[in-house]
Amino acid sequence: MTRRHRLVVVGALAVVGALVPSLLFIAQYPQWWVWIAQEQVPMTWFQSVTLVVTGVVSLVAWCVGRIVGRVPRAGFALLAVGFAALAFDERFAVHERIRDGVLAPRGISLPLLSWIAPGDFLLLLVAIVGLVLLPTALRPIRSDRWALTPFVVGVGLSLLAVGTDSIDPSTWSVQGERIQQTLEECIELWAGLAYLAAVTLALMTLLDEHLLRLPSQELAEQ
Repeated sequence: MTRRHRLVVVGALAVVGALVPSLLFIAQYPQWWVWIAQEQVPMTWFQSVTLVVTGVVSLVAWCVGRIVGRVPRAGFALLAVGFAALAFDERFAVHERIRDGVLAPRGISLPLLSWIAPGDFLLLLVAIVGLVLLPTALRPIRSDRWALTPFVVGVGLSLLAVGTDSIDPSTWSVQGERIQQTLEECIELWAGLAYLAAVTLALMTLLDEHLLRLPSQELAEQ
């Protein structure tokens, strides 16, 4: 795959990241937040689809990695499982249901984190687990500059989204909360697209390696 092919992938996903929120904004204007800021709306559906595709591409990369046989594959398997879990949570609002139905009514919160509303620490815990597993996830792509750059961008956007989500919404005005939640959902979408770019570019590199090996394998068989 040439540099041009990789630029097309990055450019196409960047266009998607700008186009989807813009169209949802326009579709519901003047109530522009309705399809973006709330749960189980078109924005969260598209986020879940993005995460599913990212997980599938990660799984394909793991399979191709087995064929190539020269890259650590555990990172791709971890990403496939992780993105599948995140997609399930995004589509069915699992952590929101646990927060609103179990933790928040009982006032369960983390000590010393006074700015976090009761039950709103779940994503923070997920982020900590993700950071612990980050070295394993990075192992198959850390030498690939094309894949590493969007992956690091995705990590940064994810941390920003988690940090924004952890702020107690009762401290915002109604309009401020709408703006905050809209920006948070957009950041989550951009993070998912950055991860999709990273695993797609990593897969392209693996395919390049596999195709380069084919002539030598054919000669060896002859």
